[in-house]
Amino acid sequence: MLTAGFILSVIAISASGVMGPGPLTVATIATGVGRSWKAGLLVGAGHLVVELPLVLLIALGVLSFISEGVNRWITLFGGIFMIAFGAATLRGARGAVIEGRGGGRGSGSPLVVGIGLSALNPYFIIWWLTVGTPLIMIAVGAMGLVGVGIMYISHVWMDFAWLSVLAGLGSEGKRLGRLYPYLVGGLGVLIMVFGIQYIIGSLLG
Repeated sequence: MLTAGFILSVIAISASGVMGPGPLTVATIATGVGRSWKAGLLVGAGHLVVELPLVLLIALGVLSFISEGVNRWITLFGGIFMIAFGAATLRGARGAVIEGRGGGRGSGSPLVVGIGLSALNPYFIIWWLTVGTPLIMIAVGAMGLVGVGIMYISHVWMDFAWLSVLAGLGSEGKRLGRLYPYLVGGLGVLIMVFGIQYIIGSLLG
């Protein structure tokens, strides 16, 4: 059986992945523009679509066969996706006027953002292959796939909660006055910088 101490350790360790700064963090804030905190739930749903199969694959030992070359391609396409999303966010910055829900909206579908910035994020995969794998193995050893399910639920609620908070911050543009379009534009630029770093890393790695 999995103990309460193990579940608490999953929550504590998960915080390093869930709350760490990165492309998904920035993009989630951007998707909240003109929407609400609920956009974060859609980003979380997209993230889950990628993350849950990944966790199950690790539990089944499949990912030990993935080569370094595959990881480099994931990094490359991830960088391209981020640049495209960042450019769309930058273009929409002028539309992020402070008019409540009637103003401009964050660029892109929150669900697609969640899927794209998870599936094409090698650091997210590496986190599960390194930090997350021991948790999965303990869960498998204790209760099999049922244990993996309990472990994953202990982790994934934090994704939804944190992404909802981030989207909520993005939706509160009315309180930022005329500076808000510049904030949205800055988010777009930052996402593009992440994308460029990914592409350089894939080409030089």
